[in-house]
Amino acid sequence: MKKHLRLALKILSALFILSAVFLLILRFSPYPSLREFRKHPVSTRIFDCRGNLIQIHALENGVRREFVPLDEIPVFVVQAFIEGEDRHFYSHHGIDFAAIVRAAFQNTKELRTVSGASTITMQLARMIRPNKNRTILVKIREAFDALRLEARLSKKEILEAYLNNVPFGFNAEGVASAARTFFSKNLSELTEDEARCLSVSVRRPALYNPFEVSETARAFSYPFEMPHFVRYLSNLPDSPIGRLPEVQTTADLSIQHHAEDLLSSAVAQYGENRLSNGAILVCDTQTGAILAWVGSADFFDEAHNGQVDGVLSFRQPGSSMKPFLYALAIESGFMPSSVLPDIPMEFGFENLYVPQNFNNRFNGPIRFRVALASSLNIPAVYLLNEIGLDSYLKKLSSLGFKSLEDANLGLSVALGSAEVSIFEMTQAFSVFARDGIFIPLWAIDDERFRTEQGKAEEKQVIDVNTARIISDILSDKDARAFGFGYSQTFQTPFPAMFKTGTANQYQNITALGSTPHYTVGVWMGNFSGETVIGKTGSSIPAKIAREILVGLQGNSGKDFKKPAQFKKERVCALSGLKAGEYCPDTVKEFVPLSEKIEKCSWHTQNGTNYPAQYATWFRLKNRSGQVSEKGTPLKILSPRNGSLFYYDDSVPLFRQKLVVEATGGSEDEAEFFVDGKLLGKTGRPFVQQVPLIKGRKKISVQCGNESTEIEITVK
Repeated sequence: MKKHLRLALKILSALFILSAVFLLILRFSPYPSLREFRKHPVSTRIFDCRGNLIQIHALENGVRREFVPLDEIPVFVVQAFIEGEDRHFYSHHGIDFAAIVRAAFQNTKELRTVSGASTITMQLARMIRPNKNRTILVKIREAFDALRLEARLSKKEILEAYLNNVPFGFNAEGVASAARTFFSKNLSELTEDEARCLSVSVRRPALYNPFEVSETARAFSYPFEMPHFVRYLSNLPDSPIGRLPEVQTTADLSIQHHAEDLLSSAVAQYGENRLSNGAILVCDTQTGAILAWVGSADFFDEAHNGQVDGVLSFRQPGSSMKPFLYALAIESGFMPSSVLPDIPMEFGFENLYVPQNFNNRFNGPIRFRVALASSLNIPAVYLLNEIGLDSYLKKLSSLGFKSLEDANLGLSVALGSAEVSIFEMTQAFSVFARDGIFIPLWAIDDERFRTEQGKAEEKQVIDVNTARIISDILSDKDARAFGFGYSQTFQTPFPAMFKTGTANQYQNITALGSTPHYTVGVWMGNFSGETVIGKTGSSIPAKIAREILVGLQGNSGKDFKKPAQFKKERVCALSGLKAGEYCPDTVKEFVPLSEKIEKCSWHTQNGTNYPAQYATWFRLKNRSGQVSEKGTPLKILSPRNGSLFYYDDSVPLFRQKLVVEATGGSEDEAEFFVDGKLLGKTGRPFVQQVPLIKGRKKISVQCGNESTEIEITVK
């Protein structure tokens, strides 16, 4: 008796040890497929700021696989699948031996497969390690994997994984995606009958098609709002799209739809002008949150490259870049009352650059405020030449223009010749109404993600007073009237700043609009590179920007803040100096509190005296007044020192002459020399023709005891 007892104990001990080893194997043996399965991407539900569904992001293979925690899946949905697929789910450990026996008996009796014995756990194992072959070895492996799953996961985890991954066909996986695909409903809105219909269809999706067996099933078109915006979100570093089941964004579909309608109407209206596309970006000025993103007029318009994202595409912005240059100019010592020369000017040396205004006119001395608000070209190039290209590019980099960091640029960048995106433009333009603080535009309303993506990059990039002055200038209707008149395009019932630009023969037309509340960027043109027929002008995108701002703010809005370190003082409208008794026109302008500005010396009782640098401009037309050349430093105005010219052998020598112009000096007569040899004498104005002779030449001018010289090269 004792011998049998000892044998039984040994057998039990062996069985216990074997069971323990087997359990350890089940629980701790390598199962990389499970690890990868639990990390596989899910379809992200993307919502706007009001909870409206923007898109359910499809995975790379077109499948939509939404994740819903088991606690949020309706109980009757869970019960329908347990009853239909695995009645003994909570009582077995992965394999239902009673079901296996029953299925074997039924299949043998009918001589065909009429019943299966796969548990929910075994079906999950098949999803984790799929194999189309249904051999006995494959089934044994699935049974072993089911046991491993039961040893590693709770019943709740197994059921949750199953319900969120079970395939239904039609590129739908998981009960949430199936509910949308077949019944156009959220999972929580399903009826019990619809839940039972889904539980039946998973057995054979092709045989039990819900579209055919259910009266309430209907083909569902997934929401497809803001496609370019969603693509942008998906391409962000460490994007949560495909990783998180839900993402809340800052976008507002009501603003988005309004912007889309405005762009579509404009494109339809000007289609005959070959203006076929556009893009709009709207953001909250104070926070930098993106509110609307329209990448093209029609995403599905293949003829006009509708899937190209105009918000991120690089295009020449034209004059809409000028506010950033003028802001740097203020920080470099220029004032709103400074006078800039709008006169014929040459820049550069071997590569000569001669800018022109959009109206092909020269306005002479022009105040800083008017030059910016009326978008004059020559003063902008003059400012960049004075400030320096490197300083300007450094400022643009601080404003988020990453596209320009490796660009090879010249002075024409003052007029917006460099290619940038409307995303960069809108982001930078919002800085002015935010007191010069740069905030990277953001779109995912998750504090952790926003911090990772650049909240720490918020920084003061433009002086507070400078930002407020630029805002004041660009919202000044009177200053803008010099170049554009009192156009209704820029009229709003609240203070708003605007800047427009055109480039490439109106191929690209841009408008920026901003208030302390919202900032809008609009681009219109053609992705194909075709030029626009006729001068449609930047008023078209400007109207869109205005309509969006008015739609957002109604009839009210905050005023732009005034610069604290400046005061308004009456200055001469021509010279920008403190108004004197002989100044015919005066205006109020910001001047520094810490400085006293000089009284106007241009206007005297004898008339108007222009500085010597305006001599050429003055002589272009009959003007009242005179140029005060005498007594100013002697200077050669044209050509510039170091200029390069080319001799044409096919043209007679006597026709190839260079016009040299000088100003200043203490006398009314000047002598011109070439390589030390006297060429001739002339009275005022000091203009002399010099023959073009190949080689390096020194040209000098002598006036009384003063002299000046330049060197040119003729090839």
